[in-house]
Amino acid sequence: MDIDLTGNVALVTGAARGIGRETALLLAKAGAKVIINFIKSEEKAAELKNDISAAGGEAEIIKADIAIPGDVQTLFDFVRATYGRIDILVNNAGIIKDNLLLAMKLKEWDRVLDTNLRGAFLCSQAAAEMMMPNHSGKIVNVSSIVALHATRGQANYASSKGGLISLTRTCAVELSGKGIQVNAVLPGMIVTDMSTRVLKRAGDRILERIPAGRYGNPADVAKLIVFLCSSHADYITGQAISVDGGMSIT
Repeated sequence: MDIDLTGNVALVTGAARGIGRETALLLAKAGAKVIINFIKSEEKAAELKNDISAAGGEAEIIKADIAIPGDVQTLFDFVRATYGRIDILVNNAGIIKDNLLLAMKLKEWDRVLDTNLRGAFLCSQAAAEMMMPNHSGKIVNVSSIVALHATRGQANYASSKGGLISLTRTCAVELSGKGIQVNAVLPGMIVTDMSTRVLKRAGDRILERIPAGRYGNPADVAKLIVFLCSSHADYITGQAISVDGGMSIT
């Protein structure tokens, strides 16, 4: 199945590493012009832009903390000034600050919810406003199977990712009549910088729960995201699709 995104403008939040990086690469390979958002990893973002350019693609980088409304405004002002449109938004940016319920500090709760959920809301709102005049657009939210299966010490993370599923469904209902599809992907145990600590602590135990017999890699998730951003997914909206090697059914 060929995916052709030529002429599309795509914004990927938190794109410098992991799933975001792989998604940006595949979107560019499919012909999209990619805006790489980052907050701390400027060197990694620049490397990604260079990799896309070297492969014949087009990319721009911009620093913005999507939890801050002013930064989101700046981000979308940049998109509007550079390309005049947006066709694809991948709400990938996310953080973890694990702690047990009774030990969790309010700032740990707030920072995770602000980045993972509030940020997706702010970006979706801004993107939808730009997409509606063209009566087309794709929004993909990167949630997690943790939203469906409880994990100790992740009350904040699980709540943010569960909220993303609800946000996805509500936005899908509100925006489907405007030609905009909104979906979520739920990665399982994917090998990234973020998951390294968990894998070191409980990797063997987690692997036993994965019917596929291996951990996932960023490309496993990115391929689905790019499919959902394509015309092949025009009749798919409001869905939360697990990419976990079967982990969620065990």
